Amino acid sequence: MFRFLVTFLVVLYYIPIVSQEPVAIHLSEKDGLPDKEFYNIIEDKQGFIWLCADKGLFRYDGKTFKNYTNKEKKGHSVFNLLEDNEGRIWCNNISGQFFYVEEGKLNTFIDLSLVLKGELTFFKVEKEHLIVFSQSVIYYINKNTKLIEKEHAFNTAISQPISIKKEMFIASIDSISVFNNKYDLKEKFSIKGKNESKLVEGRTKVFKIDSLLFINQVRGKINTFFKINFLEKKATKLENLKGVEKEQIYDVLNKDDQIWFSTTNGVWVYNWVNNKFKEERQFLKGKNVTKTITDKDGNFWFITLNNGVYVVPNIYIEKYAISEASKGISVLDKIDDHTLYFGSNNGNVGLYNIHTNTETTIVMPNKSRVSAIKYNPRKELSYIGKDINGYVLDHKTGLLKDVFKVSSVKNFLILENNDVHIVDHKNTYLLKEGNFKKLKYIYTNKRPYTSFYHKKDKSIYIAYVDGLVKNDSLRSSKTITYNNKPIYGLSITDTKDGILWVATFKDGIFGLKNDTVTHHFTTKNGLVSNRIEKIKADHNNLWIATDAGIQLLDTKTNIFKTLTKRDGIISYDISGIEIMKDKVVFSSSEGLFSVDKQNAFKEQKAVEVYFTEVEINEKETKLAANYKLGYNQNAIKFSFNVNGLKFNKKGKYKYRLLGFNKNWITTAIGETSVKYNSLPAGDYTFQVQPVLTETQIKNKIAALNFSIKNPFWKTWWFISGAVVFVFVSIILYYRRKIRKEEQQRLVEVKQLSLDKELIALKLENLRSQMNPHFIFNALNSIQEYIILNQKKLASEYLGKFANLIRTYLNHSIKGNITLQEEIDCLEMYLELEKLRFEEKLNYTIVSYGNLHPSDINIPTMLIQPYVENALKHGLLHRKINRVLKVNFHINDKTNVVKCIIIDNGVGREKAEKFKARSYKKHKPFATKATEDRLALLNYGKEKQVGVIITDLFEDNNPVGTQVTISIPFTTL
Repeated sequence: MFRFLVTFLVVLYYIPIVSQEPVAIHLSEKDGLPDKEFYNIIEDKQGFIWLCADKGLFRYDGKTFKNYTNKEKKGHSVFNLLEDNEGRIWCNNISGQFFYVEEGKLNTFIDLSLVLKGELTFFKVEKEHLIVFSQSVIYYINKNTKLIEKEHAFNTAISQPISIKKEMFIASIDSISVFNNKYDLKEKFSIKGKNESKLVEGRTKVFKIDSLLFINQVRGKINTFFKINFLEKKATKLENLKGVEKEQIYDVLNKDDQIWFSTTNGVWVYNWVNNKFKEERQFLKGKNVTKTITDKDGNFWFITLNNGVYVVPNIYIEKYAISEASKGISVLDKIDDHTLYFGSNNGNVGLYNIHTNTETTIVMPNKSRVSAIKYNPRKELSYIGKDINGYVLDHKTGLLKDVFKVSSVKNFLILENNDVHIVDHKNTYLLKEGNFKKLKYIYTNKRPYTSFYHKKDKSIYIAYVDGLVKNDSLRSSKTITYNNKPIYGLSITDTKDGILWVATFKDGIFGLKNDTVTHHFTTKNGLVSNRIEKIKADHNNLWIATDAGIQLLDTKTNIFKTLTKRDGIISYDISGIEIMKDKVVFSSSEGLFSVDKQNAFKEQKAVEVYFTEVEINEKETKLAANYKLGYNQNAIKFSFNVNGLKFNKKGKYKYRLLGFNKNWITTAIGETSVKYNSLPAGDYTFQVQPVLTETQIKNKIAALNFSIKNPFWKTWWFISGAVVFVFVSIILYYRRKIRKEEQQRLVEVKQLSLDKELIALKLENLRSQMNPHFIFNALNSIQEYIILNQKKLASEYLGKFANLIRTYLNHSIKGNITLQEEIDCLEMYLELEKLRFEEKLNYTIVSYGNLHPSDINIPTMLIQPYVENALKHGLLHRKINRVLKVNFHINDKTNVVKCIIIDNGVGREKAEKFKARSYKKHKPFATKATEDRLALLNYGKEKQVGVIITDLFEDNNPVGTQVTISIPFTTL
């Protein structure tokens, strides 16, 4: 191609590259792949992928793998997949069992273990027969009776059958047998060629291209190929299959007049050209590939014995195997239609021949990034701009001709007179005739992004940081705008029709004619993103690299075609685009890859969605076209799917629920279910439609109908009954209300009467508490203090007496007082009584509990009468050592305070005797008033005041009395 000299400035070396590879998706355990060892693969009519693996039979719908097995199956492994005319999937195993899948279950058809004795066989499924091809015998098994109807034996091992038109061809070591559609042997002829005495190893393989038949045999450990001539009844040995001659061939695929051999060393592709095979390419080198198929979307599937499954979504997108050091490509140009010229981030420059797949690397003097590169074919020079300095490389001598002090060049333009226009990070230069001694400044201190020479009007367009500027041959400048706003360009090109195209970093693409915007493309009219990395014209087509995909725009029809990473694009970080003869090459941070212009864009086909599951109230339900549901069966989840890897990687769904809403809603990619909660009663139709954004094809809509019944309380009979019930209830309610109001009135009348009685009892209680004897004794004490001239004591006693009378009067007007107030009142009363008893009375008042006496309320005038009784009837008759204890136990859990009054008086029996002597037969006034008041206080109450009087004895002798009063309280 070119001769390069090694100089002190440039180090050049060649790197041989074996081949370019299509971009493959490797399915493994992280993708849910259930195994890594696979033996067979097919795609059925519905688009499901079926896999025979070491661990069993699996079905793949593009998302998940489903295992099929049954109790009769011996071992896990299955082999030899096929689909019959009824859509059932068949397979067999090494134990001689044959299976088929029907209605989601694996069924055992027949067990021929006694006949086959551990031999793994091929088979065919016809309308009435299962035909089994063992090593040397064909068995015809009736599908109804499951009996072997007939056999056909051979002297040597036979091949897997192949059908051409209505005939079946079977090859043995030395002959070919032809059977008609009734399984009768039509003819047989020898294929043993001259000097082919070497022993044939294994079974013969048969394959075809159109109506041409070929066989493959292993002779002397070498794969030998023959073409069958039916007219002359002979086999012609073929050459030119060196790539696979020593590899084990597992399977042969005929695809578009090409033969794909799945081998122990990857997949080899051969073209049948001029009556011979020509090696085209090799995929998955070093991988043990057992079979290759293509699916309905054009994806290639490769299964392996130890590396899982590989899927190539687009065989026409290829990644070039450049060296690891050259992968970070920063700029791209081309020398001719088969040689690419690129600069990298590591500072070196390289050439890549896409025909020979060889790379040449030129190591540059400094390691700064290559920022721009341009080849001038008229002078066979190239201009190399780096972050530090620029260089001119003479391709005839391989020498760096010039070094110039211009750094971070953005672009070189080769003008028609061999002048070179240069823009760097802030300046614009003109290099007259490419001579750096004639370097001339044009503009300074204005940062550009790129530049473009428009040959039609001999103008230079420069995309600056603040907008797009046109410089014509008269050195005049013109700023180009759109709607009075700047155009911020990043990449510029022109199509054959003279339209200038400017890509922007956020506003899509502008098309300019006569400096006026005539086209504007954004995401609203076809672009997958408004952020454009690079554009390149190819006649009147425009190749567009965005941050979301690569697109091809036909500028005449305005139709876009799109490729994404799911189609095999290795990177969106595109640094350059070059148009080759039949390919477009893209450079990126991941290296170089190409797109076949004619074949890379697959024909879009309609896809079919189906329902996979319906859940009602979170329970899986059998699939049906229509559902009738109860009112409480109103939480419904629909799951759906489109078979195939492509759609599940890039497709979306539109859905709506007629009867609930009419607007379509679009799911996210990969979302395959919709759930509705608490739907009201009514009739509904759920519709779902698959959508691929880059195609205009309208896919069929799948639909399910269901209805939710009204709850019983919304039925006419229930509503009528409810109206009658409500009417009757209203009548009964008001009757009851009137009766209740009458009862309430009677209660209020009675309550008024009770309140009057309670007031009277309070007055009686007050009178009882203000005992005349106590008052006379108190006054006598005061008189005695005065006579004895003890004025201070008389005054103090009179004050305490007055306080006690005042307290009683205050309490008499209250319904409740605090316990502390009751205790204080008792203290005052007992202090005066102690004086009356001439200090021969000892008393204590103590309270216990978590609540303080000041925090609780009790009824007024309740305790003092019992204390007075203890003094009057018990302690009064005792002459010495009089003791009175008053204890309060506060229970904050039951809200009850117990008042325990204990005296060591003579006891109730003796007190009664003393009372009899005084001829007082009537019941004491204070006691009766207290009992009547208790009865009133307890009236209608759940918690009542209780009084228990207990006589205390010691050795059967009375030693006092205990009164226990249980008083419900309320807290403040």
